Amino acid sequence: MKHLAIGFLILAFCLVVGMPSEAEIDPAKAEAVWLFDDGAGGKVVDSSGHKRNGTIVGKDKWVKGKFGGGLELNGTQNNEVIIEGYKGIGGNSPRTTVLWYWTKKAGRCRLVCWGANDTAIKYHVRIHEGDTFRVETQGGQLFANKPKLTDGEWHHLACVFPPGGKMCHDHILYVDGVEIKDRGGNNVGVDTDTKTNDVEIGWNKWVGHGDPAQGVFDEVAIFSTALSEKDVNDIMNKGLAVALSVSPKEKLTTIWGSLKTIRYLGN
Repeated sequence: MKHLAIGFLILAFCLVVGMPSEAEIDPAKAEAVWLFDDGAGGKVVDSSGHKRNGTIVGKDKWVKGKFGGGLELNGTQNNEVIIEGYKGIGGNSPRTTVLWYWTKKAGRCRLVCWGANDTAIKYHVRIHEGDTFRVETQGGQLFANKPKLTDGEWHHLACVFPPGGKMCHDHILYVDGVEIKDRGGNNVGVDTDTKTNDVEIGWNKWVGHGDPAQGVFDEVAIFSTALSEKDVNDIMNKGLAVALSVSPKEKLTTIWGSLKTIRYLGN
């Protein structure tokens, strides 16, 4: 039995080493990854390893998402996800925010927010008054003139702030994997505050009525790097778990758990 256990150990090690890696995106650049596959309860687990788990404020309604599960928010104030203790990416550092979102409710809403409510230091990824994609820095904003996002279809959204960027219009916006070229807004600097407010998903309690979201969220992530168009499309098409090689890690954990069991039996 002991020899069998050793043989299985060698075989399993070879399998792990030989596993193909799906990820070209550096997982170390993932600040937080919320897959929304929790399915129940008032917490949203962070899969990045940083333990930036979210707390659902108000009613939790777990539904079918784009990849696995999703979380539906009801469009009322105080129904959101708060990432307690995590205040986002600051200054003019590179970053990328990605998410899947489904809604058929017209009008503006907040998607992923942090920073403070003052010129240049606010950072809100949201839906614009014209039902299109938008990022704003208080006094500055960049919005897509099309397409509309409130058509009752799933849309993948990515907001990229590149290295060397200083102004709001340095952002690159993607909708369903396509870079937005038809865009507008006021161009103000980016100097995001990370001392004041926690990251929020689906609402912002610090800005007046806060424009709460009425829709379904899935696969939300924040990266401390500017993802390329290929990266964005990989995440959109494969899902975050595959694009960041979450699945191979799960397989590795399963294999090592099996090895421990067999080693115990072999003793």
